[in-house]
Amino acid sequence: MLPSFIVILMGLDPTRILVMSQVLLSFGIALALVPLLIFTSDSRLMGDLVNSRWVKLLGWGIVAVVVLLNGWLIIGTIFS
Repeated sequence: MLPSFIVILMGLDPTRILVMSQVLLSFGIALALVPLLIFTSDSRLMGDLVNSRWVKLLGWGIVAVVVLLNGWLIIGTIFS
């Protein structure tokens, strides 16, 4: 509750602040996917359930797309 009161008292646009906070939170997706791919690709940890080559390629492709979209979203949010 305190951050919302600070935004109101500072006279900032609550909608813009909400969008910017969601943009920053979206980086958590990539930060969660990278360790997940690293750990599930390690045969010492996963044994027979280790990721196949195609799953690794698909996973890293998804990470790349998410990071690029996050960058685009940040640039669009800052300069709009």
